Amino acid sequence: MKQCIVIIVFLIFLGCQSIKPVQTIASSTVAGALSSMTQDDYSATLSIPQKVKVNEEFTIKAELKKELVQKVTISSKQQMFVYVIKDRNGKQINSYAITDKGKNREVSGKVVISENYKYKIKQPGIYEISAIAEFTVIKDGKSQNFKIETDSKKVEIE
Repeated sequence: MKQCIVIIVFLIFLGCQSIKPVQTIASSTVAGALSSMTQDDYSATLSIPQKVKVNEEFTIKAELKKELVQKVTISSKQQMFVYVIKDRNGKQINSYAITDKGKNREVSGKVVISENYKYKIKQPGIYEISAIAEFTVIKDGKSQNFKIETDSKKVEIE
């Protein structure tokens, strides 16, 4: 008998607890704001010459395109792109210092952010070049990190 009374009191206690729907709605709103920022809203491209002479400085141009019309803040290091140059064996041949100094850009509408990187290659051959954009998008107080790599391109060094 005492066990039945304890079970009934326990069930009544469980039935009286309140559910907090406000927290569920707030959580889904935050998730909705973040999910509205996707990698598909941004694209990165690379432009390089097809042929360059040995020890001749050439320019690599990388562009980040924002396809959203909404106003956002794009935060990145001083240099948004990291450039990767590989020889025919797949070994990366370039290196450079990356500063921690940041840069914020408030942008609205469709925008293109361009950067140039100058480099000289000392040995003849065919090299593969790509760039990786690393940035954070801040919208309505929410932030999301992105890392977008360009398609790689080849340059012939004569």
